[in-house]
Amino acid sequence: MRGMSGSEILKLLEEIAKKYDCKIWISEKVGKRWSCYGNLKAGEEQFLPAELVLESGRFGVFAENFPWNRREELLPILSRILEGLHEEGDRKA
Repeated sequence: MRGMSGSEILKLLEEIAKKYDCKIWISEKVGKRWSCYGNLKAGEEQFLPAELVLESGRFGVFAENFPWNRREELLPILSRILEGLHEEGDRKA
């Protein structure tokens, strides 16, 4: 599987944010902290606590107002995004 481009990831995040009325973004672990990765975020501010939805290696998906009742439907999509980021990083190394 080839890595996804930033615009492809952003499009998927925007679709999820719009469909489920949430804010969702990709973060990278830097030491013990998380930092927003490459401006890959979508959705309106919900003023709710951010929750870690999925973590894979040094990347994670965070969201506000995440639709936990649809988690099983969204996990394959989110996993594909994170796998693509890892592949992209491996090619650059």
